[in-house]
Amino acid sequence: MNIIRLYKSRKYLLKLLLSITVLMVVFLSVSTTLLFYNSDKAMLQMQQQADLKVLSQIKYNIDYMHDTVKNIAVSTFFDPDVIYLSNINVMNMGELAQKLNRLEKTVSNSSFLQNITIYNAKTSCYYSTLSSLNCQDDGMNGVIDQFIHSHKNIPVLTFVPLYSDKMPFPSLAMFMYDNASESKLVVTIKPSWLFDNLANMNKTSEGIGGSIFITDKSGIPLMAGQQDNIASTETIESIIREKVSAGITQDYLVHGSGDAKAILSFMSSSKSDWVIASDQPYKIVWGKLSKMRVISFAIIIVFLILSIAGSLLIAYRLYRPIENLLTQVTGIRRKETGDKSELDELKVISTAYQDAMHQLVKHESEEHTNRDAQKTYALRRLISDASLPTQEEMQQVNWDMDFNQGLRVCVLLIDDFAGFESKTSDGEKRMYKFAIANITKELISKSVNCEVVPMGYDHFVLLISDGNMFHTEGTTTVTHTLKELQQTILQYYSLSITVSIGEEVDRYQQISQQYGHVLDNANYRMIFGKGTVITPDLVRHNNDNITFQFPIDAEKKITEAIKSGHEKDFQEHLDQLFQHMKVMHYNNIMYAILHLLALVENIVREMNSRTVRQVSLDFKRHVQITMKQETLEPIYHVFLDIFKAIQKQRTQDVKEQSNQILTDTIKEMIEEQYKDLNLSMQSIASAMKLSSAHVSKQFRLHESVSISEYINDVRLGKALQLLETKDYSITRIMEMVGYNNESYFFKLFKKKFGITPKEYRFKTVVQE
Repeated sequence: MNIIRLYKSRKYLLKLLLSITVLMVVFLSVSTTLLFYNSDKAMLQMQQQADLKVLSQIKYNIDYMHDTVKNIAVSTFFDPDVIYLSNINVMNMGELAQKLNRLEKTVSNSSFLQNITIYNAKTSCYYSTLSSLNCQDDGMNGVIDQFIHSHKNIPVLTFVPLYSDKMPFPSLAMFMYDNASESKLVVTIKPSWLFDNLANMNKTSEGIGGSIFITDKSGIPLMAGQQDNIASTETIESIIREKVSAGITQDYLVHGSGDAKAILSFMSSSKSDWVIASDQPYKIVWGKLSKMRVISFAIIIVFLILSIAGSLLIAYRLYRPIENLLTQVTGIRRKETGDKSELDELKVISTAYQDAMHQLVKHESEEHTNRDAQKTYALRRLISDASLPTQEEMQQVNWDMDFNQGLRVCVLLIDDFAGFESKTSDGEKRMYKFAIANITKELISKSVNCEVVPMGYDHFVLLISDGNMFHTEGTTTVTHTLKELQQTILQYYSLSITVSIGEEVDRYQQISQQYGHVLDNANYRMIFGKGTVITPDLVRHNNDNITFQFPIDAEKKITEAIKSGHEKDFQEHLDQLFQHMKVMHYNNIMYAILHLLALVENIVREMNSRTVRQVSLDFKRHVQITMKQETLEPIYHVFLDIFKAIQKQRTQDVKEQSNQILTDTIKEMIEEQYKDLNLSMQSIASAMKLSSAHVSKQFRLHESVSISEYINDVRLGKALQLLETKDYSITRIMEMVGYNNESYFFKLFKKKFGITPKEYRFKTVVQE
């Protein structure tokens, strides 16, 4: 009674007990189900293998007998005595007796043969090893004679069953004849050799109520009464007929239901066209398995009862630590709720623990946030203007490095920042800033003492302090660590980082000045490429090379190449100029690029003044594209594109140029009027005073899409931007981009982006 009362008063203890018990029951149920299923499957496979072995042996014996009798029939058919008996018109009785004696020797030498009979079609006489000299006696009590005269097409060299009411077994005969003479050789075998063998096998299987029998391809047994022990003869005949007609040579299946359920195995013989089959009652075959199941089930029940009893003890032992903790917080428990019967022990303990931890975490979080904010503020003041922080302010911050030792400033610059900024939301930018700062601090602090602070979203400042780091070995270690940092950020966040390392400074008051130099050195990413580590030694020659004058020869050669249209010469001179830029000061590089742009513009203006065909280039756009590039390689390709555009316009057919202008005008109209619900190919053609067919043809020729497809692409792109940046309803966004049918809008949106507008907005919210 005390145990029952204990369990009733402890809800968590009851949960623990029920969990253990349910787990045991589920485990035993699953295990038992798998055991029974696998035992059924294993028993079925064993029975199948046993049946197929027996049927294979019988099939082998039948095929062997068939081949033997076939060979005897062929050799006998061409025997001179058989040929003589098959074609003689008047028989000499003496010769007949002599020839039949020789045939009797052939029969006696074989354990299969019963009789050899020759039918002479000319005289309608039978000469048999079992008949008298009367030629009307076929030796089989007229069975052969009846079969020959009742069948026009008799199978050759295959067993044919001959039935008679006077015979307990069908007689199996093999015919061979020549169609020209219609005389026939008939070789019969002893039916007892085959059917007695089957009868003996069936006697051994009487204990399990099964039967082994032989049928033809239609499923009809060769011997009446072969299937007396089988529940459904018609079903078996139907199954065998269907399987054999489908080309299945052997199979094993369960048929019927209830008490009539049975296991059928069969194997067909291609030589004799017979089917050897075995049919056994299902309930008898699986009798032993059922007994095993009953025993197993009883054992499982006993085990389950013992398990439940054991789980009571185990659950209580596992509950003891909970009970001890409960005793310690029992005061809080009484204070919060006065009714103990409604309490969950773990909930009381968890609530008390969470309250305590919440206060502790809140206090630590506030302290940590204040400390980080103070350190970030101090670092940014120090980097921006090292004269601002006083000694007292520096000492108030809990730094992770010593500012009285040698210091070095490093800048971590995000590559392709314009693309990164356009594709990343503000929330994602904050996440990246936090992650990069933490990864940098964790990796670099393994080698040296450091501090990291983000300066805007495009770069971070890393301060390093270590008394021994400025030796050659220490610098190599830091450089290696910085490269490892680049690989880590690229691997996890797909962000390329360029690192610029500054010179050593003795006092922290020099940090802000050194920060400016390091930022200037980072600009040489233009030469060395993205994802590099730029050291002062690497760019020293560039910084010293401050004198510059744009090469006059290069200017002259580039001008001649553009005017003459020689792309190879232009590319060669452009290569030389860009190679020359790689040793320049950064400011001179930018001056050279702008000078080259101005040069190209002047060349185009000069060419336009001397010819009727004008070259139209948007140099303002090219300047913007060029200034956005971070390395020389894409700028080099910008100038190649400008050259190709100039030459294309110079060589372009007037009509083709007109069509290109038409296409560009249509695109501009769509960009400006996509909100108009009535915007269509017809409205555009009408506005331009051109036929719809001409406008549609020229636009598709240049853009590879129809005008309606281009309108939908523009509208859906605008809808995507609004979904990302605005909180408008989807219906309003649909109307803002020129749609008035919601189902049509959803269909087009899903076809282009793979999800509906609602799903896209939900996905965007979840990611943020």
